[in-house]
Amino acid sequence: MSQETLRQVQQAVTADLAADPTPTLTHYDQLAAQLVAAIAGLEASIPRFESSHPTTFDFVRGKRNVPADFIATVLAAVEENPELQRLGKFDVVEARDTLQFIDAFRPLVDRVAAFLRNVQFTMDSRKAKVAVSGLQIYDIAKGIARDPSSAVVATHVRNMKRDLRRARPKARSSSTPDTPSPVIVDVWPVS
Repeated sequence: MSQETLRQVQQAVTADLAADPTPTLTHYDQLAAQLVAAIAGLEASIPRFESSHPTTFDFVRGKRNVPADFIATVLAAVEENPELQRLGKFDVVEARDTLQFIDAFRPLVDRVAAFLRNVQFTMDSRKAKVAVSGLQIYDIAKGIARDPSSAVVATHVRNMKRDLRRARPKARSSSTPDTPSPVIVDVWPVS
């Protein structure tokens, strides 16, 4: 390589390194961005869509177990009783609209929850398939690394071991009896 060519290559590399690097946008990045945009569109199409917020979360959680049948009964009572209507504490139009909204959107919630579970399972399944192959290579490489002429493979095995970070099983002490873990029950208060 001539001195001039070498200088041009060095200048190009230096200029390339000086520029702000732009991360590579993969096909999956693009697909995920399209799906996120589609979800944002879905959110925008839901009337009075609300995001969870710490200041309202406890209030909503505390009232979500009030049965819809109870709300329907209160609705009927307020509609039929002028004394209850005069109180102005219960909006029958809002209540009817809310009950209809819940009935209509329940199948969507179920479908989205199933979709979320299945996307997570897809990610886990794909990882499991490549992980099993990786673990097989690791085991094979450990055998190859025992050969003194395979120093490079031995280095790779050390790197694989470092990144695998498998904890060694702890020996059980025979002096302490097994105690069951406490059971935590999540109870939603009904107001």
